[in-house]
Amino acid sequence: MYQQSSKSVLIADLGKGVVWKVDPETQTTSMFMQAPTIIAGKSPGLNALTFDKSGNVYVSDSFQGVIWRTGPSGGTPTAWYAPTNPGQNDLLLPDPNAGEILSPPFGANGIAFNNGGTALFALNTAYNSIVKIPVKTDGSAGTAVTFTTGLNAPDGFDVDANDNLWVAANQGDEIVVVDPNGTVVAKKGDFDGITEDGSIRGLLFPASVAFSPDKRRLYVTNLALYLPFAGVPAIAVDSGRTLQVKHNNIAVIDIPPKQ
Repeated sequence: MYQQSSKSVLIADLGKGVVWKVDPETQTTSMFMQAPTIIAGKSPGLNALTFDKSGNVYVSDSFQGVIWRTGPSGGTPTAWYAPTNPGQNDLLLPDPNAGEILSPPFGANGIAFNNGGTALFALNTAYNSIVKIPVKTDGSAGTAVTFTTGLNAPDGFDVDANDNLWVAANQGDEIVVVDPNGTVVAKKGDFDGITEDGSIRGLLFPASVAFSPDKRRLYVTNLALYLPFAGVPAIAVDSGRTLQVKHNNIAVIDIPPKQ
């Protein structure tokens, strides 16, 4: 869910391949965009959203490895980045190599621009990687490259004022801070157990993150997902803990000022 303006909220519907627009004042919902199928045998799986400085909307498609784009008013999307586009590649697909099992099988996930708008970063959860897509002067996408790898199921992220990426590693139960060169500079948060009433202490399968307007706090959703419930055959190291959760919550990480 992402706030488009002070009067509307956009919600990505993974199962239906749709982005919904919700007006909190009128309590009405309308279809903002619907992604088509462009790769045989795959259905759209819309996941994360972001915006450029002109208000255009970008949506990650976890199953087709696509970044869709619409104007601020929505409508029919275009495949801004896709494995079927000339000169682009499949770095955002979740397809395994022969004999390989990827868990979870989600490709393109969290997306966000750097502060200058010269690059869009996208997480590939299945391949534990961050992908960097250059943005050309006309707003079109250049050829993506693997920015860095080795994160434990990167899910959502946000960018701070210094272009560091604060990435939720959902199976590592931590926030990994990656600098503009692709190097880890800090790790924040941890799983600190389950309370007697079934609430989460710290982080458990963190999925989405967002900074406060002053960048002094980072809010983190604890999805606490038991992977087999999402159709994944194998459990993760934190799966046993997720079954103990009775109350999902949002964690807060305070960001100290730079010295």
